[in-house]
Amino acid sequence: MKKNLIAAACLLPLLAGAQSTDAEFRALLKERKVAEAETLANERIAKNVKDEVAIWHLANLTSGDAAKREMTIKKAEACVAALPKSGKCHNALGRLYGAMALSSGTMAMMKYAPRIKEEFLAAVEFDPKSFEARRDLNQYYLQAPGIAGGSVRKAIANAEDFGKINAAQGKLLRAEVHIYEKEFDKADAVLAGIQPAGDETIGTSLQQAWISLGFAMINDKQVPKAQSLFERLLAVDMNNAAMHFGLGRAQLENKMIDGAITSMERALKIDPKLSGHYRLGLAYDAKGDKPKALAAFQQFLTYATTGKAADDARQRVDALKKTL
Repeated sequence: MKKNLIAAACLLPLLAGAQSTDAEFRALLKERKVAEAETLANERIAKNVKDEVAIWHLANLTSGDAAKREMTIKKAEACVAALPKSGKCHNALGRLYGAMALSSGTMAMMKYAPRIKEEFLAAVEFDPKSFEARRDLNQYYLQAPGIAGGSVRKAIANAEDFGKINAAQGKLLRAEVHIYEKEFDKADAVLAGIQPAGDETIGTSLQQAWISLGFAMINDKQVPKAQSLFERLLAVDMNNAAMHFGLGRAQLENKMIDGAITSMERALKIDPKLSGHYRLGLAYDAKGDKPKALAAFQQFLTYATTGKAADDARQRVDALKKTL
């Protein structure tokens, strides 16, 4: 008995210093168990401030919540201090600073830009094989103004450099540059040439890139192209909620109201947690189905409370209630 107690006591420090794994969090997130993943991350960090995997996932899970983000920043800063060469800790801190800047306006963006860039550069330096780190640095180069270090040329160089490490993921980064530059045909050609070859990470990122291309086309008023792209993608994968929703968005812009409703309803049936009720409300409103439009807008406001869409949804709810 005494020996067992001694063994357990010796094991405690090892358990306290144990590192989480990405697989643990991905399994929870795949099942949409976001709250459980956040709880797990906080529990692991409480036991080990150097748990870089838990810090990285907690940053992703809390970056959109101002109060939680502030607490996570302190934990990420502690992680960077304890592990100055951890790519994950630097990347997590860069993402948190970026989320803070985006939610605070242009002046805050300029204030935090040097810190965001510094953390993303450090993440790539200490973990050059990380696709997430390379992608975040690329997005910084594409989105930040030149005075803050933004540069399409640097983004291309980063993509090409990473292509020497992982050819497929390097092409994904290059395609994102084409999308940003509105070179949609070039992006299409690059994405079409990527073969996941059973790699789940590449396969998921490729799907996301295709979807980003479709929405970029919609935003650039190239709606027929976007509709054609989403129809082509759905011919291969009919179970992708985001692709159905993208098709619905394009159909709505093309005044194909019934088709838009059908596509969006399919998307929400596949993924009930998809944030698609605002556009669905617009489609029902355009059709003249006021009760369903009201229900969709009200559902949207249960999970979206700030921003232009939320403000518009509230106005539409008030107007619809007066007519019913």
